[in-house]
Amino acid sequence: MSDSSCLPGKALRCSAFVNRGSEQKQTGIAWRVALGVLLFLGWNYASGLWRLANQSGGMETKFSRLAVEEHRAYLIGQNLLVLVAYAILGVVAWLIVMPLVSEWRKRWKRELGWREVAVALGGCILIHGYFMFRLIHSRPYFTGDATFGDWYYQILEWPPEVLQPVINGFLFVALPWIAGALVCFWWWKRSGKPGRAVMLLLLIVGLVVSVWKPSRGEAATIEEGSEKPMNVLIIGSDSLRGDRLGFAGYTPERKDGEAAGGVSPSIDAWARDAIVFDQCRTSMGSTLESSISMMSSTYPHSHGIRQMFASREEVDAMNQRVIPLAKLLADKGYDTAALGDWCAGFYELAPLGFEEIEVSSFDSFRIYMSQAVFLSHFVVPLYFDNAVGYRLFPQIRSFAQFVTPDVVTERVEERLAEQASSGRPFFWHVFYSSNHLPYRAAEPYCRMFSDPNYSGKNATGVDFDIDQFIGGTDVEDKWSALPEVEVRQIGALYDGCTRQFDDCFRRIIEALDAHGLKDNTIVVLTADHGDDLYEPRVTLGHGLSFNGAGHSFHVPLAFHVPGRGALRFDEQVRTLDIAPTLADLTGVEVPPEWEGRSLVPWMDDPEAAEELPFYGETQFPFIQLKVEGIERPHLPPMDELTLIDPDFNFQFVLKEEYREKVLAAKQYCLRARGWKLVCTPTAEGTRHFELFDTKTDPNCLQEISAKHPALLHPMIRALERWIDEQEETPVSEIFADGVASSRSGGSD
Repeated sequence: MSDSSCLPGKALRCSAFVNRGSEQKQTGIAWRVALGVLLFLGWNYASGLWRLANQSGGMETKFSRLAVEEHRAYLIGQNLLVLVAYAILGVVAWLIVMPLVSEWRKRWKRELGWREVAVALGGCILIHGYFMFRLIHSRPYFTGDATFGDWYYQILEWPPEVLQPVINGFLFVALPWIAGALVCFWWWKRSGKPGRAVMLLLLIVGLVVSVWKPSRGEAATIEEGSEKPMNVLIIGSDSLRGDRLGFAGYTPERKDGEAAGGVSPSIDAWARDAIVFDQCRTSMGSTLESSISMMSSTYPHSHGIRQMFASREEVDAMNQRVIPLAKLLADKGYDTAALGDWCAGFYELAPLGFEEIEVSSFDSFRIYMSQAVFLSHFVVPLYFDNAVGYRLFPQIRSFAQFVTPDVVTERVEERLAEQASSGRPFFWHVFYSSNHLPYRAAEPYCRMFSDPNYSGKNATGVDFDIDQFIGGTDVEDKWSALPEVEVRQIGALYDGCTRQFDDCFRRIIEALDAHGLKDNTIVVLTADHGDDLYEPRVTLGHGLSFNGAGHSFHVPLAFHVPGRGALRFDEQVRTLDIAPTLADLTGVEVPPEWEGRSLVPWMDDPEAAEELPFYGETQFPFIQLKVEGIERPHLPPMDELTLIDPDFNFQFVLKEEYREKVLAAKQYCLRARGWKLVCTPTAEGTRHFELFDTKTDPNCLQEISAKHPALLHPMIRALERWIDEQEETPVSEIFADGVASSRSGGSD
């Protein structure tokens, strides 16, 4: 037999040997790529742990120590949970980088050995850099004041403005799809039937997860033949002042460039056709308490939440006690929802009748810690701030830094599109954190109204020391010592926040119009409270004192009611009156428990407008501002007054032994016909009263009780009746003897 007869067998064995060698090489490449990916992700994970350990290095409050001492296991658990994100990224990165390394090796036509690890690591860094670049474009709020963000912005602005949409569309929309398609094609060519079946299955599952949305439940039946119900949309921003909008007469110091339009051009245009109440006040300058009052038309002493760190028992009792507007409208078939960012987080504590809550959380201590962990590992906001990420890690959907004003607005726009097709009436409260301390608006708002030459520590937000605030007792002295240049800068930051809210407001109104809902939707502009901005006798904050003009209790209030023309009232009203007014406009019977008044009779007949009294009380005593001539009751700082209740979802709760003391230290106020009476408890257990004329002295610098005893005594009787007996005295009864009968309204 000749040797040639063995050639086919040798060839087969040779081919098998070559295939085994090729498979071994591919396996070697795969392991080296995996090692490169592991090194990259390991470095990121270690960096995240380092950031987490060092971001609170200077904290010396009870809560920072508690986070380490009593919640160590929870912190460790959250860091282990993040490993799931890293594992998912590892698999995806390997699938993407493997083709890159294989094609790179073919190009060199020789083995690279362990250098393939470096190529894989470089590929991970390159891809990660691209997604960081994409983040600057799509979600710049995650970058804060980082230096790299500044020059990334500049790169995005280099092309001519007319070309930017095309370039950005290619870079950030088309390019990922093209790259993904190429990677899938590479794997498709190298996969057998089982592999291709798995790829198709993963594609189908991914599409379903991305587009699937849970049902909101069945809508209640609307009676046939009845008039189509009006939708109701309340839009507000936490700490938005009633006097600091364009339609209220406010103009910022800076008026050039983008600032030329003022702080609220869109709201101003909308308000020209609205029913405006210039003097609206909230009975408490704190979000939780004031929002319950607004939605249930009850005073804090009636609904039972007298300070923001309420216990489970107090919250449960309140939820049983009040009859919120949302529940009444839901019973009529309305879709009811509360949407917002971290300032709307109170709705998770007190839903107030809303069937759906889509807000971010911050007041729960464990939510705070979980957010700190996830944001320290920056791969989470970078790769999981999307529909898939929300399903894998549901908690990130409520993190404060994930839910920005833009995100809230996008959710409202999407929801309006769905609502238009459903035909179901809706009642929504959309609530933003835009104007809340520390006034950190996004670019370009944060610099829009500032002095371009300013270079201090408050450049893009108030330099706010949270540890000093919750653990100190001398904050008033430190805040009042700010130089004038810093005070002006803080005011400019606040104005930028208002302008950002104004743009969000505009987008919602445009969405209503685009979906054919504008002519059937009552839109209300208001706020939970205002803010003090270094006016006379005050510094920063809200609801802490009735010193000064009282800007933190004055909020905007305007209704756009289809079919009704523009009106303007200077008579004083309260946020208590919003729910009865909306109930009246939507045909809902007003419960007898509600303490506000419907303003619809005023809308029907402006001559019928008669000023309503304002009764108010201060909020939780973060700071007890000084009152000249008296010593106020002593209270410790916040971190000693409160505890973290593990049985109440780790909420901050006022300690039981301080509940009566906090109530006993509250200031109270009565405003009517331009007169303002302030009651301040003293350390001796007495009550100190001050009387001011807000018409001639809007900043309340001159105490005049000695000059007007005929005014003082009936106002004291009315205020003490409200404090002690929890009964409101109407304006006409306060001044029954004709004192100040010709006065109305008030001034800030």
